[in-house]
Parts: sequence; C-alpha cells; structure tokens
Amino acid sequence: MSKTILITNIGLLHRSGTEVVVEQLADGLRRRGHRPILFAPYLGPLAESMRERGFLVIDRPDGLLTRPDVIHAHHTGPAMAALTAYPGVPALFVSHDASALFDTLPLHPRVRRIFAVDERCRARLVADGADPDKVELLPNAVDLSRIPARRAPLPGRPVRAVAVTKHAAHLPALRAACAAAGIALEEYGAGIGRIVDRPETLFAEADLVFATARTALEAAAAGSGVVVCDGRGCAGFLTRAKAQAWLPYNFGAGVLAHPCDVEQVSAAIADWSAAEAAAAAALVHEQRGLEAHLDRLELIYDQMLAEVLMHDEAGEAAAVGNFIAGWVPHYDQRAPWRRLAEQVSSPPLGSPIDALETGINTGINKVVERLAAVEADMASLKALQSEARKQADHAIEAGVMAISQKLDKVGDGIEHLAALQSEPGLGARIAARLGGIWRRVLPPQIRAPLYRLRKRLLARLRT
Repeated sequence: MSKTILITNIGLLHRSGTEVVVEQLADGLRRRGHRPILFAPYLGPLAESMRERGFLVIDRPDGLLTRPDVIHAHHTGPAMAALTAYPGVPALFVSHDASALFDTLPLHPRVRRIFAVDERCRARLVADGADPDKVELLPNAVDLSRIPARRAPLPGRPVRAVAVTKHAAHLPALRAACAAAGIALEEYGAGIGRIVDRPETLFAEADLVFATARTALEAAAAGSGVVVCDGRGCAGFLTRAKAQAWLPYNFGAGVLAHPCDVEQVSAAIADWSAAEAAAAAALVHEQRGLEAHLDRLELIYDQMLAEVLMHDEAGEAAAVGNFIAGWVPHYDQRAPWRRLAEQVSSPPLGSPIDALETGINTGINKVVERLAAVEADMASLKALQSEARKQADHAIEAGVMAISQKLDKVGDGIEHLAALQSEPGLGARIAARLGGIWRRVLPPQIRAPLYRLRKRLLARLRT
C-alpha cells in the first residue's frame, strides 16, 4: 500500500554522506509508488535538484497538506522537530555517525525502531540510552541502477586511480605512493573543494579508488579495486574476505587500523588483484543492493503501522522538554547545544572571560605580527642599502677605470704628437683638434688638476 513518508536530515546541500542516502531512498520509494517528503533545515543545490525532479522538499516540519504515515528520521534536531509537528505518527531513527553530536538518539516514545548503519554506531546508540536488544543494523545500500557498466575489465596492474574524500591530510601520501607505482591519480571530494554529482561514472572508469564508508561501497559496487583509507587511517586493499569482515563496519572508521602514510598505501597498492576486486564487487551487489534494502524498509513500515500506538502525552511532553533543555541555548557549558556550537562556530564560542582573554590574545598576536612585519621591513631596507652601496662602489670603480683608460689614450696621443713636432704647421692643427678632444674626453673634475699640463703642452705645440 502506498505511504507518505517524511524523511528528515540535517541538510540537503551536496551529494555527500546521508544526503546521498536520502536522495537514493527517496528515488527508490517513489519508484515503488510511495510519496516521500524531505525535511531538512539547511537546503542547498541538492534540494533544488530534487525539487526540479518533482520531490516535495521543505525546511520547516509543519504546514504539510498531507499528514505523513511514517517518519524516517536521520539526525536529532530534525527528528524531534518532525515528531513534535506530527503527533501520533510513528518514527524510526537511523544513526549514521558514531561521534557527531547531531546524531544522538532522540529519546521520544514514538521512536518505535532504532537502527545503526554499522557496529560503531550501534555502540554509540546504546551509550545514548537505547536498549541494546532493540538496536538493529540497517547498513548503507547502493542503488545499483545508477552504476554504469565498465567499459573494460580491470587490468593486470592499476594505471588510473581516483580519490574521493572529505579529508585532505592523507592526499600527499596517496600522491607519492601512486607516483612510485606509475599510477595517474585524480582527486575529488569536499576535502579539496571538488565535489562531483555522479561519482559512479568515475568509479566505473577507474582501476583503483581510494575511499571509505559509503563512497568505498559505491566504488566496490562499480567493480573498481578499492583501497579503504582516508585522513583518519588506512585499512588496506579490499578483497572478498576483507569485504565480508568490513561490511558490518560500513568500510568506515572502525576498520582503519593503520596510519594512512606512504608505506601503508604502497603496501595496499602492492596487494592489487583484479580477481579479488571482482569478488568484492559481487559480494557488495549481493548484500548491499538498494532493492533488498527497500524490501526490508517496506516491511518495517508495515510493522510500525500495524502496532497499536498508545498515546503517551506525558511521555512525549517530557521528551520534548528534555530536548529543549539540552539543545536550546543557555549558560550551561556542558549542554549538547554548546558542544555542537563550539565545533562549528567561527570564531569559537566561549564565556565572557574567555572572550576577554581571546580578545587580549588576539590583540597581542596582532602587535607581534606587526612588529615582525616592521622587523622584516627593516631587514629589507638594510639589504637594499647594502646593495646600493655595493652598486655605488662598483660604479665608482668602473668610472675610475674608464678615466684611467682615457688618460692612457691621452698619454699615447701626447707621445705621438711629440714625434710629429718636426712637421711644419702640423702642431697648430693638432693643437686645435686636441682642444676639442680634451673637453669631450675628460670630465670637469679631472680637467682642473691637468689644466697646467695641458697649457704647457699647447704652448709647446704652437712654437
């Protein structure tokens, strides 16, 4: 039976993380005749793209003309907002992150089913207060219909690699390892500000993909060889046996047992096997296809709607009150809203004393920076002065050399003229010629000391 399903998420900005989950879930549910509605308080290009494809996307939980049958909730704040806006509607909650504050369990009576995408998230939900026996795994799935066919089988050794990541710290290690192995590397993802809408097309053309979590899952489904790694660590090259062991951890942080350095990445590349990559891809197709995921969700929705839902007005009011106490801003430094705000605010939050101390430190830092700049300017000025002195010394030396050369020429001329004194009338002509040369060749400051010599020479030539 067709159902209206309100899917919540903290944002719908780009094709990343839970946003991909929401997009593919909505696509799959609509193909099966359901009416998915998407609610996220933070919208962006992905939301606009989904609206253009006919989805109802809202940034406030109220005002829907159609009351949802089920709330499929991701992230604490949007989940509680939807539960409060639609009394009596049952909800399931899925945790996608083992540490993010906005992925804590919403403790509300109408959250009927609780799921984690991997074992680390399951442990986190139990720590949040969930009954361990009631937390189930609902791993990420891959919409196999979006995966294009590979143009050619994997080669004997990888030639072209792609890295898709939210982190950038490990990229130098990937570059060095790939360069040493003769592999061309292309980089994408939020870590370098190069987001791609359809990474499946990249994976279907690459021999090797460096990625974790959902991205690694999609790359394996596309038939690429996969090295599971990111800025947090490295797990290694994905074989079928490793895929079997790592799938319960969603190829995520729980399997990143080694540092992501050149040595580990090079070792993972050296483990390359086209046959093992194909076997891992077959396992992912078998266990993580979206259609099987949707089959299970439809069954869960039916079970939730078949249950007799007792209205617990006091319990719901207490749940909302407790949520407001923790998430609406107030002065308690330990409150979850405060810790989340400290993680995402710029500049960081602090108490008034902290703010004063920060202001003083900022002022001191600016003064120190200014003094350093002045010192650098002084050093530059001294260097320029030294260089100017050197250039002046060189210019004086060159001038003296030039004058010396000119005087040598004058001396040679005098000797030549002395040899020609015997020719009648020649002395007068030479004297006139020499007078012009004298004024052109010798600068004024040199002429004065030589004036008397010049006068005696000219007098002698006229006799």
